Amino acid sequence: MKTTLELPDDLARRIRMRAAARDQKLKDAIAQLLEIGLAHAPAAESRVRPPKPVKLARRKIVDIDQIEAAIAAGRD
Repeated sequence: MKTTLELPDDLARRIRMRAAARDQKLKDAIAQLLEIGLAHAPAAESRVRPPKPVKLARRKIVDIDQIEAAIAAGRD
């Protein structure tokens, strides 16, 4: 696949120097660096689930909206 990238001048220069030192084509050096970066990148965050409802002593269930309202009321 062909694509166009805009890289900072210093970064592009460092990649060109790395490719030349390793006798690589520029496109191969960029592909290799992207693969390394992706391999070391943190995994995508999964969708965060809201916490389970809290049961009080009287067995009353409090949902997240009520908790957030209580926190907001405490700030006032």
